[in-house]
Amino acid sequence: MDPEEYRRRGKEMVDYICQYLSSVRERRVTPDVQPGYMRAQLPDSAPMDPDSWDNIFGDIEKIIMPGVVHWQSPHMHAYFPALTSWPSLLGDMLADAINCLGFTWASSPACTELEMNVMDWLAKMLGLPDKFLHHHPDSVGGGVLQAHSSVEKAGLISLVKMKFLPVDENFSLRGETLKKAIAEDRKKGLVPVFVCATLGTTGVCAFDNLSELGPICDAEGLWLHIDAAYAGTAFVCPEFRLFLNGIEYADSFTFNPSKWMMVHFDCTGFWVKDKYKLHQTFSVNPVYLRHPNSGAAVDFMHWQIPLSRRFRSLKLWFVIRSFGVKKLQDHVRHGTETAKFFESLVKSDPLFEIPAKRHLGLVVFRIKGPNWLTEKLLKELSSSGRVFLVPATIHDKFIIRFTVTSQFTTREDILQDWNIIQHTAARIVSQNCGFHCISSGDGTGIPNMIVEPSSDVISNASQLSPDGGKYKTPSRKIVVQPKKLAVSPSTCVISQELKGQGDPLDGCFPEDAQDVTKHKLTSFLFSYLSVQGKKKTARSLSCNSVPVTGGLEPCNPKAAATDKESHANTRILSRLPEEVMIFKKSAFKKLIKFYSVPSFPECSIQCGLQLPCCPLQAIV
Repeated sequence: MDPEEYRRRGKEMVDYICQYLSSVRERRVTPDVQPGYMRAQLPDSAPMDPDSWDNIFGDIEKIIMPGVVHWQSPHMHAYFPALTSWPSLLGDMLADAINCLGFTWASSPACTELEMNVMDWLAKMLGLPDKFLHHHPDSVGGGVLQAHSSVEKAGLISLVKMKFLPVDENFSLRGETLKKAIAEDRKKGLVPVFVCATLGTTGVCAFDNLSELGPICDAEGLWLHIDAAYAGTAFVCPEFRLFLNGIEYADSFTFNPSKWMMVHFDCTGFWVKDKYKLHQTFSVNPVYLRHPNSGAAVDFMHWQIPLSRRFRSLKLWFVIRSFGVKKLQDHVRHGTETAKFFESLVKSDPLFEIPAKRHLGLVVFRIKGPNWLTEKLLKELSSSGRVFLVPATIHDKFIIRFTVTSQFTTREDILQDWNIIQHTAARIVSQNCGFHCISSGDGTGIPNMIVEPSSDVISNASQLSPDGGKYKTPSRKIVVQPKKLAVSPSTCVISQELKGQGDPLDGCFPEDAQDVTKHKLTSFLFSYLSVQGKKKTARSLSCNSVPVTGGLEPCNPKAAATDKESHANTRILSRLPEEVMIFKKSAFKKLIKFYSVPSFPECSIQCGLQLPCCPLQAIV
């Protein structure tokens, strides 16, 4: 390919990208393919002779797109946003053409200097302390752009044992809990060194209490790291900065512009108050990397594990300049208000509950009743490919996460997705419960506990987006809402946790249902966590959860059956659905990873060896 053909093909690719992103809402969100689908479409070996660009370009739609999850789709609600934008794409186009390796200042001065200035811009936009600035007389810190990272993986690599702490009723880590954990660890002869506080947990977007944790870390000499991967973008809006109270105690802070700030992956901002701590850890100084300004200039290779680094600051610079702070604030507020609209729709339907408070653009919800109802709902939604959602668990309840991800999401998109969710849930409940069903306008049978969102919900929501427009409300018959329960859904969650009561609608579903198995999703996890007879804490999708206790369970199923009360988890294991039972080793490797850096007994399970007495032995 020569320059002239590149110019022509480049325009062709830009046109394709514009068409793709402009019409992505029309595509199925998740692909309908199976592992290995591409193998039959590609030759066994690389071509010996050049292929034509027309053939290569044609294979994008033929081979690539059928297996793509469309993260930019307005109907993509899984995980967190992973947004891009036109200025961001242009920034990386130029960075890829320059293709510098910015390990030192001398290797590309513009790469280093633009990054330092843009990171200072970003720190000021978020309201971070001056100690995180490169250009400030009282600062010895600064910021750097990195690839996506994981604290848990860092613990695994460094062989540091990690401990997940219980949280309060708002899923927030509090000071007293940290104090107690520090004292317990030191009593065991352990040396606490590092605390990771989260602003916007993955599971429910909860916020740890920095104003309580900070002084404790300062007094105890612990490094306080703040992980605000998703929520960090929201701090460009002053009204959300109350969650930053206590940030002055932080030793480091990180967030991902590649999530919500429309700067495409990868782009993670990381700030430290003392850059020399990083130099002491990562500094390398071979002769070929030295230059006349070594020591006087910033060499970012001393700030990170990798040696070389991309020109990431170009796309961030393009985005900040193209949108300006005000437009970025509008973007965050639009996503938050759109999530409020979805929340109002869920609250208007008594079939559903919202078990955790909504923060920013994330709403969690579930069908009231046993966990398998919500699991079945998620399974059917996922198989349809029309929306993409992922689960989490809180208080032993299976929940669905709904995140407003795309900047192009409209109220019509939200209503369309809610219509799919509501109709699917109605069908599941009507098939598995004795509710009387009525016929809606589109011929779908709907149980009479499902109601259409009130006119107040729709009219109030019309103010949530500046673009105006009318809603396409689902065609349904309005029916009488049943009497509400005596306690709120949130109260139900707490009472079940404390008193061991069942779900409010458990009695509606037959015990002998054949198509689904009634069970508590996380019970088999709790069986694993009870192996050592010690209190452990569970996390789902990095969301802190409640502590779990339990005793050692024998492997003999006959012995387990003799005591119904003390071996309830063993009975539940036998009632897990087939989809869970077939996970076997691979599933437990993934599940175990969320609970702690492996101790020696846990290592044997992760390596596939069975312990002499293991509650998972029957299914691993």
